[in-house]
Amino acid sequence: MAKKLTCTKEFDPALFIGESWSAAEEDERANALTEIDVGAIALVSCLKIGDHIPTGEECLGRLKEMPNVRLGGRAFLALWENQRLIPDNWKEPFVFVFFDGLILQHRNGNHYSPYLSWNGGEWQWYSCWLGNTRSSSSQSAVLASS
Repeated sequence: MAKKLTCTKEFDPALFIGESWSAAEEDERANALTEIDVGAIALVSCLKIGDHIPTGEECLGRLKEMPNVRLGGRAFLALWENQRLIPDNWKEPFVFVFFDGLILQHRNGNHYSPYLSWNGGEWQWYSCWLGNTRSSSSQSAVLASS
């Protein structure tokens, strides 16, 4: 049976994280989705064979070249509020699930991606500066384009 995730709530960075935060960029295709079949979410890595370890900025560029819908704030918030719907295979040690369909901006001008990680027996959320490198355990949540 498919698990349906309702993604109708707007993600407001200032309310969720704090006043210093705003949305710098969003994948509008992800914002148009009101419901997602959780089983249809794929985790993709932007690493290429023999590649150097790319930064978040490089990963974002590679993701934009793919036809996939980069899940963003609405899916992130819906999963955060309905953690029982998060797939069990996301609980692997040191797996970081990025929602690169939403790029956050701090008032200092730096850009970040929100992500979820299973740590200490519970889900935690973080934001990662796009200047940081991403390892093979850094995966982006996407849907196949329709």
